Amino acid sequence: MINLKNFFRRKMKPFLLENKYRVIPAFELNGVYYYQFDSAFEIPAGRALTSLTIYEEFNQRCTKEYLQKHCKAVEIILSDPKKINLNALALINYNLKERLDMVQLPEHVYKLASVMFFDKTESPYSYDFNYNQKKIKAWTEADGTLDFFLKTPFKELLPSLMLQQKSAGTFFNVAEKVDALHQKDLQAVLSSSQ
Repeated sequence: MINLKNFFRRKMKPFLLENKYRVIPAFELNGVYYYQFDSAFEIPAGRALTSLTIYEEFNQRCTKEYLQKHCKAVEIILSDPKKINLNALALINYNLKERLDMVQLPEHVYKLASVMFFDKTESPYSYDFNYNQKKIKAWTEADGTLDFFLKTPFKELLPSLMLQQKSAGTFFNVAEKVDALHQKDLQAVLSSSQ
């Protein structure tokens, strides 16, 4: 587990972009310094639009890809009126409904963090999906980053996400297992058409 005090380095100093956006040091991890805008509500349009898209996934508890798979699975089930499998349709619909009440997945927390935090090689104005996948991978491999994101940066932005520290890991483990079951059920329908 990473000591949260080690995330912060006093060497980093705040600065202004275009005399408009105040950028402040956020944390340092494995030699990479990360920054954030002083106000999460006053960020350049490119990052703001991306954050809205990712927040929707966060709020829905499923990615666009999951919803696309779900729609494709429903199309497959309904494609032949003589062979409609109501059990499969009911199952994947129940799964989608269940997700609405699930705890958010760690994947969503990391995605939101990837919009909030940027390093010196990134454009603070826009969001590069490929680069941020690499950044998220580095964060997930570092022990303690999820706890850090839950404790510090998201406290003001997403107070509904605040979980008891002892139970957060359990909630996320259960959510990931439920997600795996949902993915498996969708894949079973998608595979049946081949």
